[in-house]
Amino acid sequence: MRLTPRQHRLLRDAATVAGLVFIGFVWWLVTFGDYQHDARAYWAAGLDEPYLDALVGGSDAYLYSPAFAQLVYPLGQLPFEVFRGIWAALNLGALVWLAGPRLGALMLIIPGSPVIDEVATGNVHLLIAAAIFAGLWRPAAWAFPLLTKITPGVGAAYLLGARRWRALGEAVGVTAALSLVSFAIVPDLWLEWVQVLTSSTAVSVPDEIAIIPGPLVLRVALGGVLALAGGMLGWRWLVPVAATIALPIPWSSGLSVLVANVALWRHGRLVERRHDEPDRPDVAA
Repeated sequence: MRLTPRQHRLLRDAATVAGLVFIGFVWWLVTFGDYQHDARAYWAAGLDEPYLDALVGGSDAYLYSPAFAQLVYPLGQLPFEVFRGIWAALNLGALVWLAGPRLGALMLIIPGSPVIDEVATGNVHLLIAAAIFAGLWRPAAWAFPLLTKITPGVGAAYLLGARRWRALGEAVGVTAALSLVSFAIVPDLWLEWVQVLTSSTAVSVPDEIAIIPGPLVLRVALGGVLALAGGMLGWRWLVPVAATIALPIPWSSGLSVLVANVALWRHGRLVERRHDEPDRPDVAA
C-alpha cells in the first residue's frame, strides 16, 4: 500500500519524536550511569597542574591545549555529576545537529557503533565532527580540533587546495589569536604542554585498540594529502576522512568524526559546486 503525503509526514514526524525520546534516554543513561570516563579528564584538569600525570592512555590524563582547559574550567567547578550531564548533552546535541534525530538515534542503536562508544566515554570526536562541518563555511571553527587533538586539523588543508586564501587565513588567524591570548595568561602551561606532546610521541598505541594502522607521522601526511586533494577536486567528503586518518590515537570512537559526512550528505554538500553561489547550508539549522 502506497502512503499518502500526509501519512508519510506523520510517519516521519513519529520517527523524529521516537528518535528524540531515545536520544533523551541515552542522555539519562550516560549521565547517571558509570560512564563519561574521558570527560572526567577535562573536568579534573583545572589550571594549576593539568599536565601533572599526563600520559597517553593514563587515567584522567589531560592532553589538550591550555586554551581548551581554560574554556572548560568554569564547567570544571561544577560537581562531576552535573558536568557529565552537560557534556553528554553537548555530544548528543552535536550528533542531532549533524545527523538529525532519526539517523542519530539509529547510530546509537547499532551494536558496536563508534558513536555510542563516543557518547558513553565523553570524548571530543563528535564535537570535532561538528567543527569540521561548520569549518568548511565558517573557518574559525577549525580552532577547535587544532587546540584539542591538533592533528585532525590537517583537514583545513582543504581550504588550501580550494585556494580559499581568506578562509585559510581566518582558520589560522583565529587559532593563533586564541593561542596567543591563552599563552599570555598561562605561559608556563603552554611550555608544559609542548613537553607532554614531545614525550607522548614515544608512546606506542596497542595494536588491539589502533583501529587505523600506521605511525602518526605517516597518517598525518596522508590526511593532509587527502584534504588538499579534496580541496582541489571540490570533494568535501574527503575532509572528515582525512581528519579521522590523522587522529593522534585512533580509538574506535574516533570514527565518530565521520559523522560530519552524514551532515554533508543531508545537506547535499558532499561535493562542492564551485559555480553555485551561495553554496553553503544553514549550519545553524
